[in-house]
Amino acid sequence: MNSASTTGANSTNGMNGTTDAHDAHDAHDARAGAVRWNGATGTYPQWYEDPLSCLQTTLGSILLEHGLQPVEVLGLACEFAFAPEDVPREEFYRPALSDRGVAADLCPYHDVESAWTTGADADDLIGLIEQHGSVIVAVDNYHLPFRPAFHDVHAAHLVVVPAWRRTSDGALEFYVSDVQPPRFQGWLAAEHLVASWTSGNPSDSQDVFFSSREIGGRVLTTTVRARPGELTGDQVARALRGNLDRWTGGTAGPADRVRTGRAGLRDFVDRLAEHGGDPAELRSVYTFGWAMQAQAFLHGRLAQEFAHRTKQNRLLDVAASADRVVSAWSNLRLLGAHAAQTAGITELVPRRGAELVHAYEQLAADWQHTLATEWTDV
Repeated sequence: MNSASTTGANSTNGMNGTTDAHDAHDAHDARAGAVRWNGATGTYPQWYEDPLSCLQTTLGSILLEHGLQPVEVLGLACEFAFAPEDVPREEFYRPALSDRGVAADLCPYHDVESAWTTGADADDLIGLIEQHGSVIVAVDNYHLPFRPAFHDVHAAHLVVVPAWRRTSDGALEFYVSDVQPPRFQGWLAAEHLVASWTSGNPSDSQDVFFSSREIGGRVLTTTVRARPGELTGDQVARALRGNLDRWTGGTAGPADRVRTGRAGLRDFVDRLAEHGGDPAELRSVYTFGWAMQAQAFLHGRLAQEFAHRTKQNRLLDVAASADRVVSAWSNLRLLGAHAAQTAGITELVPRRGAELVHAYEQLAADWQHTLATEWTDV
């Protein structure tokens, strides 16, 4: 196994080379501490919200495994981050900011981190499960029998793999949890998972967004040290302040690999306008925007739920503004996806970009207004 690029996450339950899931769970529990998923039940905690990509749903499922509520962890942060030199080709693409990995970027107010690593064969994957517990595995849907794309369409995806076992006849299987529709979890023959995990994921005309980048045996390991607890008004207020600071303090200089905040968004929109007549350039907006849209959706969901729970009614304004960011991203992402077939694209691109900027500015204003009110924990 070789270490690779950024991002990371951790711990849970792996099964050693025995057919007894319960014994395997107990063994891992003794080594790694409390583990919430009991392989003997045959199910793994799954979490899904429709606007989310597999990046959020797989990480959210691991948070659930550790007793955390995904919306309350992933919904605190909302930011803009854009890497001009990146060429997004995967559903789970997100520009990495923290040296503690993409999980830390998505959960900046909790002690969660991640790291990408790679492996080459089933033994490597077993080793990663034994070391880290549940791992998030990059795959090509073309090789997975439970995906509608099986032997039809190449496309990059993520699944959670929390365990492995050998059957009574010695066959190697991995437990796979995939919450994205049509949803699957269960034991899968090793040859299917390894073929998907090591796929070249060649360019596919049926999926121009998520094909043409090699899967390459990538695995996202996660470390979750945060403990479950009731979300407080102080924690929400601290997150709003952090979001506002990152928005106003964002940078977009020539030396910045990742452009962030208000400055980064304006740089992104300017670049869109420059490439307004090039459908191939605009296509990447569909992929890149998914992570930003998903984060805004979760932020709005958290603000709405916490407002109703605690009567912090100013948070309803934050929720509404976050939803407007989601809608603005939908307009821009779909425009990028269908640029080649859209009349008047050069006029529409700057208009949609301006709408996105306005939506984020309104969200930032609502953060500021909400922070100006007195906070009480109910």
